[in-house]
Amino acid sequence: MFDTDEILQQREDQARLLKRQRIDDVRQQMGSLSGRRFVWSLLVATRFEARSTLFDTHGGRQSYLLGAYEVGRALSEEIRTLCPEQYLLMVQENTKQPDEVPE
Repeated sequence: MFDTDEILQQREDQARLLKRQRIDDVRQQMGSLSGRRFVWSLLVATRFEARSTLFDTHGGRQSYLLGAYEVGRALSEEIRTLCPEQYLLMVQENTKQPDEVPE
């Protein structure tokens, strides 16, 4: 039969493995143009990068918008922590520079 120390060790090993997989997954996504486009679309869908208001007079709708925003904020924070240079590249790829805006 397993003793408590073995069970705890297995749980810690599993948690480390899942954390390592998450880090690898984020870096893999951010390492390709298509991955960065996908992540950007998620950030826009959560209104984190949409530059639009989160205010809504309907309380339920506003709660939904704020919840979605928090998901985007958490994802953005994770990316900026794990691969900040890829985050900046993603922002540059998906925002027009002042000299690129047609007159």
